[in-house]
Amino acid sequence: MELTLSNFDVLEDFWGNTDGIKMSFSGNQWFVVPDLIALLNKKGFTVYIETIPPGIVRKRAEGENLKVGNLEITFKPEIVSLPPSLLEGLKVKKMKEYVENELAIVYSSKVNDWCDLKGKKVAIPNPETEGIGVLFKQLYEEYCGNYEEFASSAYLTKVHHREIPYMLSKGLIEAGVVWKTEATYWKFNYVVPNFNKKGRLAFALLSNGSEIAEVLFDYLFSLDVKTIYEKYGFKWIST
Repeated sequence: MELTLSNFDVLEDFWGNTDGIKMSFSGNQWFVVPDLIALLNKKGFTVYIETIPPGIVRKRAEGENLKVGNLEITFKPEIVSLPPSLLEGLKVKKMKEYVENELAIVYSSKVNDWCDLKGKKVAIPNPETEGIGVLFKQLYEEYCGNYEEFASSAYLTKVHHREIPYMLSKGLIEAGVVWKTEATYWKFNYVVPNFNKKGRLAFALLSNGSEIAEVLFDYLFSLDVKTIYEKYGFKWIST
């Protein structure tokens, strides 16, 4: 399973210490991870976190290795963060939803809603590997019409949270589809259309999780962790 992106710094998505508790997160949380690791280290946890597209997180949870350039990561995660639908069929000890997010359009050339993307130079998340891509495809089909025709002239990402900010900042695209939290993090011009969908994420402790991984899993629903996620605009839903 290949995760090499020419001209993009994918090494931003690998964090911590490989001797620690191993975690694989949906990539739209990458900017949360430095604060999260600092907190976990302070609490005595040593961790490794990879922030990658959810379709690839799912394959990692199933035991597939991950190749980035000349590096091959062969160990299996103990804790994953995924949309709940992508946890179905995995062997898990525990699972709990924790945050919610909605879609947004970042732009350099003004748009008001999804249909305004037609005819512009646009980058969109790939529905084959990214949950946000699935939601956007549904939105476009419900609200604007033929998705396949639209997507045929758009740039389909491999890792949207790396590619779209770069492409927009370099003037390579006029607009892109991201999570609202990403739009606010990058301080791009953005719009959140009224006709929208929300995505949720859940933490899951996999069946291979160690005892210390289970302790960490329970801590991930603490007030300390909630505070970090809310700092970056995620809507906390866990109680």
